[in-house]
Amino acid sequence: MGLRNLLRIKTLYDRIREGIDHPERRADAGYWYRFFYAAFQVQEVQEMLTGYKTYICAVGIGLVSAASALGYLDEASKNALLGLFGAGAIGALAAKGNRAAKP
Repeated sequence: MGLRNLLRIKTLYDRIREGIDHPERRADAGYWYRFFYAAFQVQEVQEMLTGYKTYICAVGIGLVSAASALGYLDEASKNALLGLFGAGAIGALAAKGNRAAKP
C-alpha cells in the first residue's frame, strides 16, 4: 500500500471529518474541490474508477437534474454541479480517446 498512499487516505478522511464537523462548509465549492482532489489521489480509488468515470459523471448529471426538478437544489448549485460533472465527463472521454489512440 505504501506510506504515501496512507497519507493520502488520511487526508481524505480529514476532508470527510471537515464536512461532518462543519456542515456549512459543504455549500462551499472549495471544500468539494479539496474533497475530490484528496479522493482521486488515493491509488485504490484511481484503480477502481478505471473505465467507469464517464458513466459516473452521467449518473451524477442525472441525479443533479432530478434533485433540481424536485426542488432540492437552487439554480446556482445546480449549475455548478452540472458544470463539474460535465467537465469530468469531457475529461474522461478525452482520456479514453488518448488511450485508444496509442499504439
